[in-house]
Amino acid sequence: MSKKKQSALQLIEFPFGKHLAGVTKLYVGALRKRFEHLDLERNYSVLILIENTKQNCTQQYIADFLRKDKTSMVGIVDTLVKKGYIKRIKNPLDRREHIIQLTAKARKTLPEIHKGIHDLNLRTTKGLSKREVKRFHEILELMSDNLSREPGYNIVANFEKAKPE
Repeated sequence: MSKKKQSALQLIEFPFGKHLAGVTKLYVGALRKRFEHLDLERNYSVLILIENTKQNCTQQYIADFLRKDKTSMVGIVDTLVKKGYIKRIKNPLDRREHIIQLTAKARKTLPEIHKGIHDLNLRTTKGLSKREVKRFHEILELMSDNLSREPGYNIVANFEKAKPE
């Protein structure tokens, strides 16, 4: 970036979301390209969360953790069940609730997902120290906590692949 353009940008106070959304679009685009051969769309986080949950994992737990609304979560779970990545099992202690479990297909796919995300994270944070990356995550968590206390609307971010120009 030229010094003139950089100094002009420093004079403008953009909302944090402008910068975060720009990075998010680039990151999600690179991740989707990396995994386009998988029929997961962009539901990698759901599988990773289920894999790392020590308790029974419910649809509500996933929705709360990933900050997804109920309608979106039902669609995601339905899609992942249909594609054979997860299964729903009725909770014997509460018949209204379903426990979500990974299938063999998901367990086979997860090492590739972990490697792809790890590699992309390394490329994304190139030039940053481990300490800076750790601090960045701490700052994002703090910002998220601060914003969760602010009144606001629930927003749906739909990062669909753009049509070619």
